[in-house]
Amino acid sequence: MRQKHLKQVKAIPSEDLEDWGKVPKPLSDQVSQLRGKILSSNADGSQVGVWESTPGKWIRLIMDAETATFITGKAIFTPDGGTPIHIEAGDMVYFPANSKGVWEIIETTRKTYLTYKNNEST
Repeated sequence: MRQKHLKQVKAIPSEDLEDWGKVPKPLSDQVSQLRGKILSSNADGSQVGVWESTPGKWIRLIMDAETATFITGKAIFTPDGGTPIHIEAGDMVYFPANSKGVWEIIETTRKTYLTYKNNEST
């Protein structure tokens, strides 16, 4: 496998990302549209890529561990039974495996991400 280089992630037009459809479990009348690009994926299900969401509110469904760096936008993630995490461009967040909660996208948000398996998610 060779290196992959995605330049100026912030400047990539939304139309150049793949259409991943609407979120499957919306909690608001405004249903978020997802877009993205997978740069690499492995047989174990781990992935590296770019993800974008339009405003809306929904239940988080990814149960793998995830590290994400937010490039644009504003969002709030409220873990089940936890304190809301206010996220904006420039922030980095680690989600342990099985992190359940609710996303609320305030402004169209873009992040780079790495999802992976660990002892908690297998």
